Amino acid sequence: MFFVLLSFHGSAQGEYTIKGRVVEKDLGESVAFATVVLKDISIWSITDNEGNFILKDIPYGEYKIHISCLGFKAVESSIVINSDRTSLLFKMETENHNLSEVIVIAEESRENGTSSTIKKEALKHLQPSSFADILELLPGGVSQKNSMTTMKLISLREPGSASSFSNDSYDYNSSFGTSFVIDGQAISNDAELQNVTGSYSSDRYIRRRNTTGKGIDMRLISTDNIESVEIVRGIPSVKYGDLTSGLVNITRAYKAKPLTARIKADPGSKLFSIGKGVNLGGSKSLNADIDYLDYKSDPRNPKVNYSRITGSVRYGSRSESENGLFTFNANIDYTGSFDETKKDPEIDLPETDKYKSKYNKVSAGTTLSWQSYKSSFFKGIEARVNGSYTHNQKVIDKSVLGNNTPIMTNREEGEFYSEYLPSSYLSHLVVDGKPIYLFADVSSDFQLDIFNVKQNILIGAEWRYNKNFGDGEVYDVNRPLYPGNGRSRVSKDIPSIQRLSFYMEDKLSIPIANHRLNLQGGVRATQALNMASDYALSGKLYFDPRANMRWRFPKFNLFNRSGYVELTGGYGMHTKFPGLTHLYPDMFYLDIVQLNYFSQNKDLRQVQYKTKMIDPINYQLKPNRNEKFEFGFNLKLGKARAYVTAYHELLKNGFKRLGYYETMGFKLYDVSSGPHPDELSGPPTVEQFDYESRKEFIYYSKRANGAREEKVGVEYQIDLGQIDAIHSRVSINGAWMRAKYDLSDATYKHPSTVIDGKDYPYIGYYNWDRGKEYEQFNTNFRADTHIEKFGLMFSTAIQCMWYHQFRYNPHDGMPEYYFDMDGNQFEYNESHTTDPLLRFLYHKPSPNDFDLYKTPIGIDVNLTVSKSIGDQMELSFYVNRILDYHPDYTRSDGTKVTRKVSPYFGMELNINL
Repeated sequence: MFFVLLSFHGSAQGEYTIKGRVVEKDLGESVAFATVVLKDISIWSITDNEGNFILKDIPYGEYKIHISCLGFKAVESSIVINSDRTSLLFKMETENHNLSEVIVIAEESRENGTSSTIKKEALKHLQPSSFADILELLPGGVSQKNSMTTMKLISLREPGSASSFSNDSYDYNSSFGTSFVIDGQAISNDAELQNVTGSYSSDRYIRRRNTTGKGIDMRLISTDNIESVEIVRGIPSVKYGDLTSGLVNITRAYKAKPLTARIKADPGSKLFSIGKGVNLGGSKSLNADIDYLDYKSDPRNPKVNYSRITGSVRYGSRSESENGLFTFNANIDYTGSFDETKKDPEIDLPETDKYKSKYNKVSAGTTLSWQSYKSSFFKGIEARVNGSYTHNQKVIDKSVLGNNTPIMTNREEGEFYSEYLPSSYLSHLVVDGKPIYLFADVSSDFQLDIFNVKQNILIGAEWRYNKNFGDGEVYDVNRPLYPGNGRSRVSKDIPSIQRLSFYMEDKLSIPIANHRLNLQGGVRATQALNMASDYALSGKLYFDPRANMRWRFPKFNLFNRSGYVELTGGYGMHTKFPGLTHLYPDMFYLDIVQLNYFSQNKDLRQVQYKTKMIDPINYQLKPNRNEKFEFGFNLKLGKARAYVTAYHELLKNGFKRLGYYETMGFKLYDVSSGPHPDELSGPPTVEQFDYESRKEFIYYSKRANGAREEKVGVEYQIDLGQIDAIHSRVSINGAWMRAKYDLSDATYKHPSTVIDGKDYPYIGYYNWDRGKEYEQFNTNFRADTHIEKFGLMFSTAIQCMWYHQFRYNPHDGMPEYYFDMDGNQFEYNESHTTDPLLRFLYHKPSPNDFDLYKTPIGIDVNLTVSKSIGDQMELSFYVNRILDYHPDYTRSDGTKVTRKVSPYFGMELNINL
């Protein structure tokens, strides 16, 4: 138990019981199964069939009482508890879709760390095509043009340009470290192995479609069945693990609802969805929905496109007795994603080139929970089990220039004879992945009184399993997609990764005179299972302590409005374990051609090469750990609310590819020393040639804990609520943020210089890299205007990017040490920068290398209009960047930059029957 010793400060003035009833506002009918919660101290109850509830053992004080029920609008009010109260009456309005009730902003919360909650109405008004579109509602977020032909990875608390694909310092630690949870069930792609060998240096377009080791592709998540989503940027409960950057907690509908259909169109995509929730009698319901998205990067060009289809069936039931409430939910989901690029034979050459990616995922899960009414200590237990099977397949056809490169396919070290690739050929590659993911979680809630302060204690355990049963890269090794890559590995031969976690958390609320202190603290312990003893991970427990605090000061009145101020703070450690691609990389084969006897007579050609194998597995690889600090304040005055949070995050051991080296000796045969072609009746052998012994560096990369990422910033949101004079809800949000990416471990670099026809004889050991620092400051002004008489809603958003900037991290360009081919180490100093041979290890910075590249103010105006047509239809239209201000500017190096932006628009029709 946490914070127990603090609780004696509480002002205990007795404990009381309150009883009440919840009814429907217009008809006065009882509302059954409504949840009644005193939010500050987490005491709750469920109304019975007559709408009655009872809350016991409540300390003296003032609390927020929150009442919610499916099909009704939530009710929240303040209540003073200074005696038993037995006749409270609360009236709930039935839920409707009038635009006057729509809240189309992300609502800030501190209940589970710093987070934003986006509800169904906001999603509907935003008109998203995928989950990626809703991130603009977060503090610091801006609208982006819809583009679906590259992966969409989440980026929390990072300046926009920091997470772009063109940034070499971006190592996907933020997106890989963000956990996605749907209906309480975590999802994962840790077992994805869709890498294409050779594409890292040859084909950026393939890399931009490959999410292996990078996190969840948000294009795959439909928004049409989402009831609400909470995006935690701060410090989440210890219940949620395997994360470093944040949490995305998605809740879907498990209730009866009308038949809904959505049709959306914009210049790049067409989307259709339909869903229905059926009441099966009693407290049972069945929901089903399906959506289809078709996207083309250019409607005039059908050669590059993307499509997605998702379907879901969800069953929910509730059974109540005098002892408690039993809830059972079950779901089956399908996601299909199809990405394709092809060339037009009438325009493009070669016409054979094609890229096709097929993603088919089936997942299922169940949630069972029991909430006890009678026990004062044991409050409930919840268990979740879910799993998924994915068949992910890339098919690539490409016309390749072989340029008579030797074919190298052996899987052992040694010297081998081989043949040449044709000058050109057609390569066919299939990357077959079949990841399976299993997740199980069980937790129990307890309530305990110590020094008259109630404590809500959560204890639980979690297990995760990831394994890939695919065939990996399948192709003709004699016709590789990238010449020089002729070996593949079967994915199903790689072991599974499993993790077991335990967590405990305590939440308590302490009244101190007229103040209230809310504390939440816990610890999570995780161990990696099924790991060979060679790994540093094996047998070790990693602990994540986390704590959040809210101190509410006494209420006050200002300008005839009631208000209060809260101070908030938090600290937490967050751990993300490596995936299969980090733990089990492909074997590295280095091939050096020793004899290259190329004759015009094909029957006389001979090639001989030597192979060295390097195992790039880093057995010292550890989990990625992020330490977070937060401090902020919340202000409420009447309907207006303001939230400001300052944060600092430091990740010292992020995953990154670092350079390493070994040396390799080989023989270089002199072709001119061999027999004359006229003397040969077949291919010659190496014994017929003289040779020279040589040695070269083998430079390769492997995963290491080599990334250091630091994030600092201030997020803010001001919600002025509904201003009746202008019939508008006005809000302001934004953020100042800075993110710095650097090395936390040294790396080796080898110059490409050739000296006297030989490999450069030294390799450098550097404590710097081309890391960058990014910074931006933005403010979004938003007004949501409702003209009830005409059923119209106008949303006007003015997005101001006051500036964004970046610079390369300063360095002196010198290595710390350098090594020769015998492994001898030498210190490098400034005198070596002018040495005829050693100067090649010096990367002299240019005068402008560390200049600040600052982009000044840019303003975009976005407009969204929704029109109700009767009670069943709603037509919406949006134009992003309908107005803009992006003036030309001159960079520090004198370059003049002209900026141009283009409007982006779309429309959709929603039908409710």
